[in-house]
Amino acid sequence: MTTYDGFTYDETTSAALLDAGAVLPPGTTAREDADVLTVRTYTHTALDERKVVRLVPGTLGEAEDLALDFLGLARDPETREVGQVRRETLGFPAWALVNDPANGHHALALVKDVERLARQAKSRPGNAKEGFEALGERLGRAVPHFLPTFYEQAARVFLQHENTTYAAAFFGKAREAERVHALTVDEERQRAVFLEFAFAGALTVKALKEHVKALAARLTPAEAWAQFRQLTVERCAAGMPPYASLPQDARALIKAAGLDRVTEECALVEDLLASPAAVRAPASFWNTYRATLVVLSGQRPAVRGRLLEIMPAGLGRSTEDDEFWLALLTETGADRLLTGEDGAADAVDPADWLTRWALYRKHGGTVSDRSPATLALVERMTERLRDQGRPVDLFTGRWHAGADLDLLDLCMARDVPLAPPGAGTDVHLDLGRWLKDTRPGRRDLTAVAADRHGRRMLYDAVGKHSGRGALEGVAGHPVLADVLREWLDDAAGELDGAAGLA
Repeated sequence: MTTYDGFTYDETTSAALLDAGAVLPPGTTAREDADVLTVRTYTHTALDERKVVRLVPGTLGEAEDLALDFLGLARDPETREVGQVRRETLGFPAWALVNDPANGHHALALVKDVERLARQAKSRPGNAKEGFEALGERLGRAVPHFLPTFYEQAARVFLQHENTTYAAAFFGKAREAERVHALTVDEERQRAVFLEFAFAGALTVKALKEHVKALAARLTPAEAWAQFRQLTVERCAAGMPPYASLPQDARALIKAAGLDRVTEECALVEDLLASPAAVRAPASFWNTYRATLVVLSGQRPAVRGRLLEIMPAGLGRSTEDDEFWLALLTETGADRLLTGEDGAADAVDPADWLTRWALYRKHGGTVSDRSPATLALVERMTERLRDQGRPVDLFTGRWHAGADLDLLDLCMARDVPLAPPGAGTDVHLDLGRWLKDTRPGRRDLTAVAADRHGRRMLYDAVGKHSGRGALEGVAGHPVLADVLREWLDDAAGELDGAAGLA
């Protein structure tokens, strides 16, 4: 933590500011992704005593010097450090100038063409793409080792215009050039580039799988696994969820390295779970690592709390998918944190979890289908929910208020505190859907009907259901039939009143 000019920069603040493009005071952070910002001064005989001053990240300083030297500008020896910025990987033409200055003129000769094509990329992306491809062919004949950074630069041009399709295509060309020309790969630089394009949404699964093959081909098995693991964790930390075939790719590398699969998978999954992007992990991730999560939760009890924080958006939208997640919570022991059967239960708020779970199960809709596993878990949670006294919100939906009738009845029957919907809110209870649901666990709705607000919800739901001419199911239900009689009596009274006025 650093204090500068009365303002304190902790690591979280520093990281957020760097990501936003801020310039931090010198020495603010020791993060690996931070770079010094330098002031570089240049002179030229044609400028008399006037000087050109450039603010340049330290990593790119040498490339900047070489580029301006090509134009005849000489740098003053003094270089001041005035701040910190986010570290950038060397691109094109900077990489060429730093790593092969003797052939740097080939790169500099393309700068004007690159700038011209960059101006076309938004309005005429097809023409720009063809132009970059033609330049790439030209460059490849003279200096093929410049191709990866050139194609990456072309990809960045399209990223500026949110054209991830063309960006991904040129990123793929960069990797293809490495393979075709058997180029030496700077592992640290390539990892940074992969992460950059992953964060921008331009890293395809195909590119990742090709990367796995390339790592296995050019590195020792242990090094390949270490590189892949680091990229995978950083990619997830950057906001991208694990991809569908990640478990299979990881297992192949672990096996090749001769490492213990359970140990390595536990460490990998623990790191991935720590990322917010884990909530969007696909079903294949949870299915493949189901047994791993059981082992991991036994070794690291905090993992159970993390699983309760997650509402798995990438798992699926069916009741079966929801109940798979509840089964996973049970197998890992996370459910015991909700029911109070675990000594560390106080760290988890069951009302908050149930509120989030009820909303999650609607999957963007207003109501959800019956879930026997949910009802069974909530039955076990009711005592703790009552004891803590925090209200549970079962009604909030994405667009309209609604509730799972069986869950609502269970909570009312067990005196679980509920947060009522706002005054005047129309609560949607889909009786037709509820009556057609054949899953076990249907409740008799006695508790809902006995509650003043609950009965009014049922009354309104019966009225809406009757409009579709489907009263048989309602009339055949003991509790709903009673509510239906009330509704019919009121409807008949309204008709009589209308007839009297006539």
